[in-house]
Amino acid sequence: MDKISQLPDELLLKVLLFLPTKVAASTSILSKRWEFLWMWLPKLAYDDSMDEHNSLLDFITLNMPQHRAPVIESLRLSFSYGYKGSVTREDIRMWVAIAVTRFLHELSLDLTFEVNPTKLPSSLYTCKSLVILKLEEGILVDVPRTTCLPSLKTLLLHGVTYADQKSLHRLLSSCPVLDDLFVKHNGCESEQLKTFSVIVPSLQRLTLKICRGSFFKALVMNTPSLKYFKFTDYTCEHHDFSDTDFDFDFDYNGYSFYSDDMPKLEEMKVDSTYLDTENFVSLITYVKRLSLCIPDQAEKVTCFNPSVDLSLEHPPYFFFIACRLCIVRVLSSASFVV
Repeated sequence: MDKISQLPDELLLKVLLFLPTKVAASTSILSKRWEFLWMWLPKLAYDDSMDEHNSLLDFITLNMPQHRAPVIESLRLSFSYGYKGSVTREDIRMWVAIAVTRFLHELSLDLTFEVNPTKLPSSLYTCKSLVILKLEEGILVDVPRTTCLPSLKTLLLHGVTYADQKSLHRLLSSCPVLDDLFVKHNGCESEQLKTFSVIVPSLQRLTLKICRGSFFKALVMNTPSLKYFKFTDYTCEHHDFSDTDFDFDFDYNGYSFYSDDMPKLEEMKVDSTYLDTENFVSLITYVKRLSLCIPDQAEKVTCFNPSVDLSLEHPPYFFFIACRLCIVRVLSSASFVV
């Protein structure tokens, strides 16, 4: 251990980065040399599987304000609620607020099973150093009017709740260099977001998974720089809403789709239980690789790029067409004509 302790701090910190944060912190008991070394770690990750809830809560609350790293490259928090001694929404807000003051680069939050979503501190939405933001479950996206995320390039929103119709629009419009966006929208749970708008000129990769509940009415896109687009829609029939106050009247007749041209689009994947071929696929005039998984009732797919590679999955059949084509007709009998 003495020989290891003689190594420079920079090298020891790289070794500690391979360990879970709580384990790295335990090295503080080894000697005076190690006592505060872990507190210079630029990456922190905590989840409630590490220890009993009370112990972990006390540990983070005590050490987060005293953390010595001038820059926190990443903070990852993953917690389940509903247990005695579990963290509270106030704890999460405090920890995130502290990290933001340390020039935070990446924030990942997963608050699974939280019934009442957590509202994040407003300072997060003006964090100039933030490059990656991942929010999963149990998060209330309540974006203030004054919002600016000039460095954000990657954004993941998985099953979050939106405070109002304008929250998502405010968030996306505050990200001038956003490059990669992943959104899973639980339409049956996000009543506020009836129109899903993605208006991001800089966006190059977009993955959308949308629940077509009675609340979801339209998808609007303006992404002229987009190169990759994956779109999946599904129904919410598997959700159990017996304990909620909502009176759901599901309407799966479809939704509106509007989009401007995407001249840089190279690859598009669509897995849809409702595919409006006239308003959806016909707008993709420059796509090079198109993969479709469509329902039996779909009658045709129209493509305008004569060199497009088209992959069609029509359960229980699978077709791959790599040829020059203008029109492909997919019939319910699983036959096709080029």
